[in-house]
Amino acid sequence: MGKDRIRIAARITAALRGFRRSEDGSLLPFGMMLLLLMLMVGGLAIDVMRHEQKRVTLQQTLDRSVLAAAGLNQSLDPETVVRDYFDKVDLSQYLKSVTVESGFNFRSVTADAEADTHPMFMQMMGVNSFDVAADSGAEQRINNVEVSLVLDISGSMSGTRINALRPAARSFIDTVFANSEAGRTTVSIIPYNAQVNLGPDLMAQFNVPKLHDYSYCVELPDDVFGTTTLPRTRSLVQNGHFDPFNGTSSTAQDYNCPPETGNRIVMLSDNTTTLKDAITNLQVGGNTSIDLGVKWGALLLDPATQAVTQGMIARGKVAAQYANRPLDIVSGNTIKVLVVMTDGENTTEYKLTSNYRSGLSNIYRRNSNGRASMYYNRSGSNDYYWVSDGSWHSSPEGGTSGATQLTWPEVFRYWSVQYVAYQLMARPLGGNYWTYYYDMVDYVSSTKNSRLQQVCTAAKNSGIIIYGIAFEAPSNGRAQIQACATSDAHYFAATNLDIASVFHSIASQLSYLRLTQ
Repeated sequence: MGKDRIRIAARITAALRGFRRSEDGSLLPFGMMLLLLMLMVGGLAIDVMRHEQKRVTLQQTLDRSVLAAAGLNQSLDPETVVRDYFDKVDLSQYLKSVTVESGFNFRSVTADAEADTHPMFMQMMGVNSFDVAADSGAEQRINNVEVSLVLDISGSMSGTRINALRPAARSFIDTVFANSEAGRTTVSIIPYNAQVNLGPDLMAQFNVPKLHDYSYCVELPDDVFGTTTLPRTRSLVQNGHFDPFNGTSSTAQDYNCPPETGNRIVMLSDNTTTLKDAITNLQVGGNTSIDLGVKWGALLLDPATQAVTQGMIARGKVAAQYANRPLDIVSGNTIKVLVVMTDGENTTEYKLTSNYRSGLSNIYRRNSNGRASMYYNRSGSNDYYWVSDGSWHSSPEGGTSGATQLTWPEVFRYWSVQYVAYQLMARPLGGNYWTYYYDMVDYVSSTKNSRLQQVCTAAKNSGIIIYGIAFEAPSNGRAQIQACATSDAHYFAATNLDIASVFHSIASQLSYLRLTQ
């Protein structure tokens, strides 16, 4: 019996050893299968990463190339530009098509590319190709654009400066309208020196009692510069037609309000000939009031001025299609731009005191030769002082039938204020002629810079983009224009040599690029 138990135990031990050997053999295929699956998953990840890398490269190249090609100032063929981008990164074999559409105010470029990333591990799963596809499009388009071009025509702009400004500003007009669809863009030109000449039609849109017909400037009080609007019901004073600058022996010629018709505002025009002719006809002279130029420029961009536009349409001065301008920025999909240029800084703004704005004067002008005489009620019969001989007489020079008694606007049309103060007041009556001068003339000086910055801030807050050009201006002028501009990037310190490129750069920036896909 003992021997039998030993044999049975030996057989059981041998069977267990055989079973163990059999189980070890079955785990090996399972382990191999797990390893193969891990390799396939890792390989799939590598193929996907290669696919994504290729896709990103193609998409970025497409985006950059169509943006460059869609620029309206791009002189090269748009398709050539796109293909050149792909050539430079050695991807030209993947570019499938380029489509270009152009119109009067836009250029649209679309392109697509496709590449096979040739998967290495996916082929083990029966996937022999893993294509990358990308497409992109860009369009440059100017929608509605309103521009106020505020130009310095003060005396310091004479000579080479005005001769450089004229072609630069005319080129600005050409560039703006070359990139615009008909009916989308309007430009207003606001020339300024010590004042801004509105012209009779624009001045008639405001509550300004007419004092004379020689020029059409309006005196603005300090409190209107905190906004871009100007209530039409507010009573304003027409600036006198007078020369505050020339000396005691001079006839009037350097008027505070420029009388030349070429110096009047041109409002909301899309006629390039009209606009460029206005620039060509600018005449320089007088002091500098940047604050007034910017105020009127901003006003002609403010939607609250639509009633003024309609009044100008009724007078045939603005095209009827622009009755709803100035447009609202948001609902009108409008870019509003104010370009202000100066070669100087704010100086004194003059105006006549109330006693000398209107009415009949005591000054006579001889009809035959224009000589002046003045009446004073003196004792005796000799009440008329003749400038020509410095003596008193019983009648004006030329006699009562040969001389005309002038109104005060007529007086200052012919003679400067200094001439009247000295020749017709100080000489016959005695005293310092500056006392008589400042009895006739008032002025604004210390508040000019603060008024400028107030209206610049109001314009920027309303969404108007302000470009500032300091054209060989002194340091204070540069500082004021830079502070007025939307940002330092919108400020230009120009010289005679680069004023044209500055205007061209601003005109080019009025358009914008956007991805359309």
